[in-house]
Amino acid sequence: MRGLLLASITLLVSIAPAAQSSAAEAKVFAIEINKLAFAAAPSDLHVNDIIEWKNADIFEHTATARDGSFDVDLPAGGVGRTVLKKAGTIDYFCKFHPGMKGRLTIAP
Repeated sequence: MRGLLLASITLLVSIAPAAQSSAAEAKVFAIEINKLAFAAAPSDLHVNDIIEWKNADIFEHTATARDGSFDVDLPAGGVGRTVLKKAGTIDYFCKFHPGMKGRLTIAP
C-alpha cells in the first residue's frame, strides 16, 4: 500500500511541471474595438491563448462567436477575455452592430 501511495505521489509530481509549462506558453493578445470596428485579429494564435477584448468605443459591444464558443459583453470602456479552446477558424461579430465582424484563426 505504501509503495502504491509513493508511486502515485511521484506520478503527480512529474505531471505538475508539464501542466505549468503549457499554461506558461499561453499568450495574451488584445483586440481593440473603436469607431464601430474590431481591430485586425492577431495572426499567430494558438489553443489556450487569451484574447483580451478592449472596447475603446462610446457604444456597448459584444464579441460573439458564430459557433457559440464565446460571447463577451463589453460596455463602453470595458474589457473582457476569451480563452481559445480549440484549433480552427472562428468568425465573430457584435450582436448590437452585426456589420462589425472578424475572424480568428487558431493553430493547435
